[in-house]
Amino acid sequence: MYSEESTEKMKKSLSGTSGHVPQDPSIDVSRAPIEELLSPDVFAELREDLKQDWLSMTRDQYRLQLVRIWSPGHPLHPERQMLKLDSMLQKNRSMLPCIQKGMEYLFCNKATAFYWTQSAQNRRDCGPLILGSIWNTWFGALDREPQVELDEFFAVPISVERNGPETITDLLRSHECLCAKVQGMLEEKRAEAGATPTRTHVWLDPRYFKLHPICEALIAVFDEYTVVAAEKHPDGFRHYDDVAQKQTILLVRTGNEDRLSTPISFDSLRHEAMPLARNDDMGATDIIRVPLQVGVRFVANLLCREEVAFPEIGLGGSTISNEPDHPATKWEREALDWAEEELAHEQERGAFSPFSSAATVRKAMQLHRPEEYPPGHFAPFPFRLGWI
Repeated sequence: MYSEESTEKMKKSLSGTSGHVPQDPSIDVSRAPIEELLSPDVFAELREDLKQDWLSMTRDQYRLQLVRIWSPGHPLHPERQMLKLDSMLQKNRSMLPCIQKGMEYLFCNKATAFYWTQSAQNRRDCGPLILGSIWNTWFGALDREPQVELDEFFAVPISVERNGPETITDLLRSHECLCAKVQGMLEEKRAEAGATPTRTHVWLDPRYFKLHPICEALIAVFDEYTVVAAEKHPDGFRHYDDVAQKQTILLVRTGNEDRLSTPISFDSLRHEAMPLARNDDMGATDIIRVPLQVGVRFVANLLCREEVAFPEIGLGGSTISNEPDHPATKWEREALDWAEEELAHEQERGAFSPFSSAATVRKAMQLHRPEEYPPGHFAPFPFRLGWI
């Protein structure tokens, strides 16, 4: 997910010094083990501080990547990377849904799929607004931080192109086909474990290992964008909640619920239901239109329900997160290794003296993140409470 260049920039931004700390001339600080120069408590505190700084910087990089993935493509903005759903004409004259080759892995570790139709792309610059609205609602409903090391999120966003499926029925067929392709690739990936890799390095990324049952059973369709004249609140920000409450999505059951603990029911949403506002014949399809915020919370509750029923499907479940080769375990180990490397590097540069306090070393190392990565509620756009 992150290039070596961006990782180096993170390291450099965290490793500056604000001044030379006087050294004890009787001790060669650059050669003495850090554990002998600092007390165990100070060493542990500094290592944890650096680890958290590394995680914060990496999460910010992930957030910026999400902005690109959640922005519908535009000729003037080639950096936008949302998946595009087209229809490919086969030799037998049938139409086969297709997305960018080799990008199916993005379906993994997502609760559902978010199909962004042409009718909702009248404002192609609204991706960050929709993403910010979903982000705040999603993690507010789950009441936990995202597992960015697993690329875990509410949905994989997919732009339905002009020659793609037009009706809900066609979308359901396309989704079934795409999920079957992802499952097939996951089976091939498991079969190739330990063998010579034959696929791209991205698909072999160990983070992408699970197609969630809810993703096969339910889709979200964003088919109309409502312009929101969001006003600033007393805190000086426009809030994403104002956007999330006024946009609407369709939630559609696919009928493929065999792997769920119990069937999906929209009964709890009936009082929030709005007119479908569609002309296509959907037959017996179970579908409902609700505010974006309501729909995202509904999917979050489904996810929590399934993780309670089947703890082993949880991405951070105890059954997998303690495995030494699990991506979450590697992520934690990489952060700690980097923290120790930074301490050793700063020791060589003379950033601290023997028996320094944690506060003295932090000041010398300038552990505070630079201004472009401000802490807390001033997190980078679009993941703070709102935008100015």
